[in-house]
Amino acid sequence: MPLAAALAPQPPVYFLHINKTAGTSFATVAQRAFAMERTCPAGLVPELLSLPAPRIKSYDYFRGHFGLGLLSLLPRAQAESLTIFTLLRDPVDRTISQINAHFRNPGTALHKAVVARRGDVTACLAEPEIAHMLADYQTRSLGLPLDLAALKIQGPPFRGLQELTAEAARDADPQALLVQAKQTLDRCAMVGLAERFDESVRWLGRWLGVPYDGPAPRRNVSAFNPDTGKPNALSRADLSAATIHRLEEINRLDIALYEHATRLFEARRAA
Repeated sequence: MPLAAALAPQPPVYFLHINKTAGTSFATVAQRAFAMERTCPAGLVPELLSLPAPRIKSYDYFRGHFGLGLLSLLPRAQAESLTIFTLLRDPVDRTISQINAHFRNPGTALHKAVVARRGDVTACLAEPEIAHMLADYQTRSLGLPLDLAALKIQGPPFRGLQELTAEAARDADPQALLVQAKQTLDRCAMVGLAERFDESVRWLGRWLGVPYDGPAPRRNVSAFNPDTGKPNALSRADLSAATIHRLEEINRLDIALYEHATRLFEARRAA
């Protein structure tokens, strides 16, 4: 059993939720360990930045799409003691699911652009700005130290994490970004994998000291295939080899990061 599993984590605790990694399902189990009144109600950057600063630092548990930006909103001692856990997914499969989510959710940053291309993955990837927004999102979430505190001072309107990380990544050195993302994973008390979801949830339950009797809950699962209109999500089987190759090209950092996460998962589970 990993060292982190020996004792339940002390607050503050942060589930660094990355889009389309089965994180909503994961968070359903994690929430059992924390009182709702001590849980930050925000799940997205605009919601977080809309909260009064004293309230943000008062919570024991955070779960949301904030990347590393949350740390800038906490006092230094609180940020340094923050216990982080996260969940990663195969980068190609995650990006396919992300495109599907943009297609069906009007509130997302790329909804109009993806709908204009009828949800066609190949057409979306042919547009440089869409490809840039989608690229290496897991590495960006874990490697870019966004200054949300400065954005809060500037005031609304506030943008979401995918837009903020895409902008910040334009000036980032790719290899330095990957190094930082790996260091964030190394710091995490627990790193789960969507492809080994049931194992990850069992580990999560033991680590947090919450009951888990399976099967793992399924929440916010992509349920609509824009190519066929059938109630199932797009998958690799729907796409050509050339499109899969293009997805791999825009996720080279994420592929390296996922390999690192897999090694961490195996090592910590075996410890």
